[in-house]
Order: sequence, then C-alpha cells, then structure tokens
Amino acid sequence: MKIIDVVCGVLIQDEKCLIARRSTGDSIGKYEFPGGKVEAGETREEALVREFREELQIDLDQLYYLDHSVDIQNEKEIRLTCFVCSSKEKPVKSTAHSNLIWTTPEHIYDYDFFEADRGLVQTLQKEWLWLKKQMKPKF
Repeated sequence: MKIIDVVCGVLIQDEKCLIARRSTGDSIGKYEFPGGKVEAGETREEALVREFREELQIDLDQLYYLDHSVDIQNEKEIRLTCFVCSSKEKPVKSTAHSNLIWTTPEHIYDYDFFEADRGLVQTLQKEWLWLKKQMKPKF
C-alpha cells in the first residue's frame, strides 16, 4: 500500500479558525483545513509553510502540533498531520479552494468536512480555549 504524508493547518485569527472548500478533484465541495502533501526532503512543518505560501499567499509565524489521523483511500494510506498556526497576514483567496470561511469550533460541523478530519476537529474543540491564548498575535 502506498503511503502519502499530508499536512494541514488550523489558522487562528481573531478567535476564529480558517476552513476551506475544495474546488477540484474527487473531493470537490468538501471542507478541510488548508495544506497538502509533504515533498521529499521536507519536514512536515516546512511542507505546511510552503503550502500556505503557495495556496494562500501568506507566511506562517507559529506552528504547534495538534493531532494526526490515518485514512485509507483507494488503496492508499493517507497520514495526515495537523498543526495550529498563526500569521500576521490574512488570506483573501486560495489557489486550491473555492471558498474560505472563518468559523469557530462550535460551528465547524455546519460545513461538510471529510470523515478523516472529524477526529482533528474534535481535538481542536477540546483544546480551543488554550489555543486561542497561545495564538494571540505577538506583534
């Protein structure tokens, strides 16, 4: 079975987190935390910083490991590592998503999320108060 390492980031700003709606591929219309595949020679953190630059045109300031999940899709094992992150910049568009939404963990299930992401969302909900304090802008 082929193993694919993927990273995603929960960007927190103004006491809300960013979710994004897929605009291409088999998962069109589903919501997720932005991110992408880890390339050869990259750490997971480096991959997330690169993906946010490429897809959202912003730089990340802080990264904290949140959780991980494993999903089997089409004979592939997807290993997803999730980080919580912050930025001094606010994304206005995405090259990989049709819609960017700022929401709170209480309302995140109002959106159609991947089943594999539900455990990450539950961890986010449990840690939300602590994370909001940690991710306050430091500028």
